[in-house]
Amino acid sequence: MISRQKLLEAAAAVFAESGFRGATTRRIAEAAGVNEVTLFRLFGSKQQLMAEAFECVHPLLGNSLPDEPSADVEKELVAWATAHLDGMRQVRHMIRKTMAELEEHPEMTEFVCDAKTPYFQQLVSYATLLRRPATAAEREETRTACTMLSSALFADALGRDVVPTAYPSPPNTAARKYVKVFLKLLGIAPARPRRRVALGTGRAR
Repeated sequence: MISRQKLLEAAAAVFAESGFRGATTRRIAEAAGVNEVTLFRLFGSKQQLMAEAFECVHPLLGNSLPDEPSADVEKELVAWATAHLDGMRQVRHMIRKTMAELEEHPEMTEFVCDAKTPYFQQLVSYATLLRRPATAAEREETRTACTMLSSALFADALGRDVVPTAYPSPPNTAARKYVKVFLKLLGIAPARPRRRVALGTGRAR
């Protein structure tokens, strides 16, 4: 029997190709090699099926930030931003299709928010710890800086192939450059590499 994961992957693939209206349960069932009855028995409705299909992209959107920042904040944030950016690039066709249909199908807004919000909130929580203690105004500034970083990653993932000159080059350095600006906005200096001391001399090199 086909796994639930395979059904969700089939639904996501059909949606990316045909949009919400075109992703009928019949087409999804055909793509998965099952009948429509199986889909409704497992998911109850097309809306629930699509909601869970969107959940499938969550692991692609990157790794998690630690609960407590380490000594090398820049390294942690670059790893997070790189994974998040790469993940969105992998599913940008699905994101674009969703955005194109939001006006006609506003119920899809919930799917998009559910997929993106946890990553933004995680960034806000992490960045807030970097500036503690902080005033209310500083906390608002931190959230705004997080919005800017998140928006830059999102725009890069969706727009680089359309307007490549608008984004940092080469592409594999973009996440690091965004993070450097983000940390400057927060007033956080990058970690300095430790200087090695030559044995027997006591001199750093």
